[in-house]
Order: sequence, then structure tokens, then C-alpha cells
Amino acid sequence: MDEIKTIEDQIEKALWSLEQAGEIEGALAAYREAEEKLGALGIATDDSAYPEGQRVLAYCLMRQGNILRQQGKAEEALALGEREIAAARASGDKITLARTLMSNGTNRIVSGETDSGLALADQARELFEAGESHDHRQGLGWYWILQADLANAGLIEREPAHVLGFAGRALAILEPIENWPGVARAYAARAAAHERMGHEREAARDRKEQQHYEGRVEPEEEAG
Repeated sequence: MDEIKTIEDQIEKALWSLEQAGEIEGALAAYREAEEKLGALGIATDDSAYPEGQRVLAYCLMRQGNILRQQGKAEEALALGEREIAAARASGDKITLARTLMSNGTNRIVSGETDSGLALADQARELFEAGESHDHRQGLGWYWILQADLANAGLIEREPAHVLGFAGRALAILEPIENWPGVARAYAARAAAHERMGHEREAARDRKEQQHYEGRVEPEEEAG
């Protein structure tokens, strides 16, 4: 278990020191190294550490998929996603599974598989709605941000008024738990919707709020 925790810490370090700094090639290499280390542990399915190892593997694959998507390697990201979902299910951790389903739903939507992608995202929403923990609330808030961002990007067909509603739901969930990265993203999504509607004053107000909350972002508060 200690070795698994050390590998998870490596993934986290790569996320904040490399991926978030824009050094995606270095981050991808670090994630792949972490995956190799997990595999080298040789944890059997009947080992008590197996679920935890699968949880960290799912997280590692999620981070890899995110970078592959940024690199325009959609097919590779989708293939990796199948392994990620399998690992998340094997972990038995509902939050891990929900995050995995939402991540892979996004991958599919970006790749043009809109219906199947939305179906995965909706499965994630149901899992997030099933609890009241911080992680459940955080995940649900980011689900609504995803819906707003996809609509603003034209990847799903929604009116700007719907985007305002999505962003409003995200704010109502994420502000009370002080998830500032999510709050900033929700204001950005709302501002974009106002801009599409020609509401310049409201858009400017939301951009100001976005900038305010972006200044409060700290690594431990990030949702992923």
C-alpha cells in the first residue's frame, strides 16, 4: 500500500509541476512511468491492495487520456479510456468510477460520438448525485461545468439560456464547498453565454468574477 501511495504522489507531482505548467510531454512521460511502476508491483486480483492499485491506475490513465486529447490523439485517448473504465470498476470506488465515466464521456463527445459520450456523462452524474460528500458535490458541480463548456464550444446543441442555467447550478454547488477553480470556470462559462446573447454588462461582470476566483486557485483545491 505504501508503494501505491508513493506512485500516486508521483502522479500528483507531475500534474502540478508539469501538466499544469504546460509541459505536457514531460507529464505524459511521468504518467507512463507511474503506470509501469504499478504494473511492476504485480498485485494479484485476490490481494487486499488490488482495489487501491486499480484506483490509482484509473487515475493515472485518466491523466494520460487528458494529455492525449490535448495532443489531438483522440483515438489513442478513447482506447486508453476503455482500460481506465475497467480499472475504475475493479477499484470498487464509486467516485473514481464517476470521474472516469465523465472523463471518457468528454473524450467521446470531442471525438464526435456525442450520444454515447453524453450517456457516460449522465451515468457519472447519477453516481455523483447518490451522495453528499465533498467529492460527490465537487463532481456534480464539475458535471454542470462540463455541460456548459460543451454547449459554449458548440459540441452539443444548447441555447445560451441553458448554459446560464448549467453555470448557475455549478456555482450553487461549488461556492459553498469553496472549490475556486470550479467557481472560476463556471463564471467563465456564464460570461461566454452572456456574450453570445449580447449582454455586455453581464458578461463583463462575470469576467471580473472569473478573474477574482482564478486568483484564489490552489493546487489542493483542483478537481482534476
